[in-house]
Amino acid sequence: MTLVSEPIVTGRPVVDPPRPGLAERTLIVGVILINQFGTPARWFTENTGASSGPESDFLLSYGSLAIIMVLTLGLVGNGDAVVRTLTAEPLLAVYLFVVGLSPVWSSRMNDSIASVVNIAALVGLAIILLVRFPPVEILRLTTIAFTIGIVLDMVWVLAMGSLGRGVSGWDGLATQKNALGTHGLLGIILFLMAARTFRRFRVPFYLLAILALILLVGSESKTSLGAGIVSAASFVVFLVFRAKKTLAGAVTITLITSSVVAVLIATANLGEIAGQFGKDATFTGRTPLWSSVLDAIGEKPWLGYGYDGFFGGPLSDSHSITAYPQFDWGPKHAHNALLESALHVGIPMTIIYMVFFVRGLVRATNHVRWVRGPLGLFPLVYLTTITMTSITESGIFTQRFGITLFVIAIVQARVGVEDAKHAGVVRLDKERAAKRAERSMSATDTLNLTDTLNFTDSLNLTDSLSFPESRPFGDSVSLVEPKNRTRQPEP
Repeated sequence: MTLVSEPIVTGRPVVDPPRPGLAERTLIVGVILINQFGTPARWFTENTGASSGPESDFLLSYGSLAIIMVLTLGLVGNGDAVVRTLTAEPLLAVYLFVVGLSPVWSSRMNDSIASVVNIAALVGLAIILLVRFPPVEILRLTTIAFTIGIVLDMVWVLAMGSLGRGVSGWDGLATQKNALGTHGLLGIILFLMAARTFRRFRVPFYLLAILALILLVGSESKTSLGAGIVSAASFVVFLVFRAKKTLAGAVTITLITSSVVAVLIATANLGEIAGQFGKDATFTGRTPLWSSVLDAIGEKPWLGYGYDGFFGGPLSDSHSITAYPQFDWGPKHAHNALLESALHVGIPMTIIYMVFFVRGLVRATNHVRWVRGPLGLFPLVYLTTITMTSITESGIFTQRFGITLFVIAIVQARVGVEDAKHAGVVRLDKERAAKRAERSMSATDTLNLTDTLNFTDSLNLTDSLSFPESRPFGDSVSLVEPKNRTRQPEP
């Protein structure tokens, strides 16, 4: 697949903006790197499983926002494309708007504001990528950042001692093993797609995918490992069934199977099933946590506790839950995406989240049919992965760059199909115009041939009807009679 210069959002600007340059691409790679793999302040934090601290969060949130504000200058002249991106999924826009307002009713307003600022930066990054770059270039920039991060993860594991290895598994650049599991999970997806897209560099990308798999296994994050297996399997399944009428059935079976397996792992009372994953029968205390979280949601069902406003220290609303001995493992989130959303912004907005998520899956299935190449699979594969991680983890709500990828997948699932259909109509119109021109030329050639034949026939007919060649007047009467002429007798 060759690089193209047309972005997937094709609003015709009044003034053509400048093409992305090296400085803009470098800033984007840097933003992706620090949001997915953290700032250097986090890299050198002892991996105790605790949060990284307010200073690092402040640098991450407001530093990312400052860079994104600089990058938004590239959107000047692309107003139509920006509007098209924002309105591609109106329910997602409504959900993000309510998230932005949620610090108003949060009991941890400062923490909620910092989290909302970071979300604004990540959503802004998604809009910039969608408007300024084609999908293949988005993949290129993302894989550059992940190449740097995955290599540094392995360096930290091998050479940095306790900074890269925790008590129960590898941590790499992260401060918790599940975060490293997310690094490996997303790395596998991106590197496999890059290997099939940039065929010239497929060997290095396959090697990077293997490196990401090693980190995923070493993190001992069972949820991420299960999601990685499902992602790889779904990539193959969707690739096989993309041109068949049974694609929708294959997608449905894949989603149901992966979800049922995750639910069985998380909720089964059979110790043998949970024991296969090195967990207790309640999956490290998740089911009691879910029960307590449901009670907390019942106290504030309409608006929730504000984004990132529930879990925190002794003064937070979660203290009544985390103070109990059964939660001595220190939960930092609800370990379920729907419960986490209800804690953030209430039950009504969680229903809206479910609606546009399911609609995104349906559109992503259609996207596979219309958009060729491995990039046509990205929205569906990524949303399938998020579905898997949303059952026993909190899905996109505990990821940073994952929010950017989520917005890209939701928007591409619709806009990519529209652009493909439009390109197909244009191509069909061109083919029809070419055929009409060909028929017109054939008719013209026929007329010309007929005229030529008629003209030739006329010339032939004229020749056949023409008189003998005329002679000069003086030669019209012969003065010498022919010798063989016989004189007729006079009467």
